[in-house]
This record gives sequence, structure tokens and C-alpha cells, in this order.
Amino acid sequence: MVWTSTLVSALETLGIEERAARQAVNRTASDGWLIGESVGRYTRWRLSESGQRLLGTAWSRLQRSFDVDHPWDGHFLLLALTGTPPERQLRDRLATGLDFEGFGVLGPGLWIAADDSARTGADSILEACDLDGQALMFRASTVEGAETPAEVVALAWDLETAATAHRAFLEEFEGAVPKDDRDAFALRTRLAHEWRHLLSVDPALPAELLPEDWAGTRARGLFHDCFGAWKKSATSYYTTLADEPSVS
Repeated sequence: MVWTSTLVSALETLGIEERAARQAVNRTASDGWLIGESVGRYTRWRLSESGQRLLGTAWSRLQRSFDVDHPWDGHFLLLALTGTPPERQLRDRLATGLDFEGFGVLGPGLWIAADDSARTGADSILEACDLDGQALMFRASTVEGAETPAEVVALAWDLETAATAHRAFLEEFEGAVPKDDRDAFALRTRLAHEWRHLLSVDPALPAELLPEDWAGTRARGLFHDCFGAWKKSATSYYTTLADEPSVS
């Protein structure tokens, strides 16, 4: 549970004005991710069921983005939609979700991932879009004389865009040193936000499918180092925000 004032103060630390911060909290609640509870003059919030599912899926994807050093088994995961194509809005929602889970696109209604573990996130997205009865998944590998795994990667994913995003991440956070606890909180929150953004453009492919000197390897190491180094100071600052509620 968290007070409105804590959320607003945290957002203000990131440069968001109070009015916009309150609007963001209310909008998030209206979208069904938060549930508010009145306590006297104050309001405190908790994640809704859908919010908890979203957080759980995001956490699983975050973990997979770091677990890329195990050997690739040579298989891809294919996801194919069957039946009548969904309407545009639902199709876009599905595509955005599968992008985040690391799927690339091979053609209309056909997605590919390089790891079976992407299935859990895909199942959640299909269920949320009410499309779980319209999808087939296959475990597949390339055959001799056809496209190589590297050629499949080039078809399905835009690695240059991912590399550019990683280089921007490195440029922003390499050499960053927090001035105080407040700054550590802001930097650590931005670090996590930018890494979350990276997951939408970088499928976290196994090393066997990536170019040499992949920028994502350095970016991943930097994230680990900074996230750990700034934890104590950032947590200390957040604790001061959460100590006392104020009128919501």
C-alpha cells in the first residue's frame, strides 16, 4: 500500500509537476491498474489484480533480459494466429505486448522468439487480448539448405535499432554519480525505466545469434552495477517519502 503523497512526491523527484503527477495517479487508477482506499482525509493505493499480473509479467521479462548467457539449443518458438484477424486496436495491443516479450515478426499473424521461456509472457498477453483460443505455438528449427538462424534473425528483428538504444543507454548512465539520496532515487528510477523501454526493442537473443561486440552486453553490465550501487541511497530517500501521509 502506498499513499498518494508518496507517489506524487516520487514523481516530483523525476521532474513531474504535482498537478501532472496527481493526474497520472488518477489515470492509472482509471485504467484499472490501481485501487484506492480512503483512510480519513487520505488515500492509499494498491495494485489491482490486473496490475499485479502486469507487474509479474514485466518482472519475468526483466529476468529473461539478464539470463542470456546459457547456450542456445538451436530452436525457435513460433506463434501463429488462426481464424479471423482481430480488429486493429486489438491487433496493435497484441503486437506491442509480443514486442515486449522479445518476439519478432516473420509475417502477418506470425511471430517468432528465440527462447521457449517467452511462452509464459505470450500466454498472458493472448489471454488478456482474449485470443488464447486463436493461437498455435510451435517449437521449430531451420533446415539444411534453407535460411540460417542468423538470416532468420535478420528477417524477424531490427538489431540495429536495438544496438542504437543500448548505445544511448550507455551514453546516459556511464559515469553517472548521484549527488545525494534524492538524486540516487531519481537516477535509479530512470535507469529502471530506460531498461524497461529497451526491452521493447531488444529481444535479448542468445549470444550465438548476436553480432560480436554487442552493445547490449555492456549495457546489461552497467545496469547491474548502477542498480546495485544506488540501491541503499535510493531506498533511504524513498523511505522518507513514505513516512507520513499528506492530504490526497
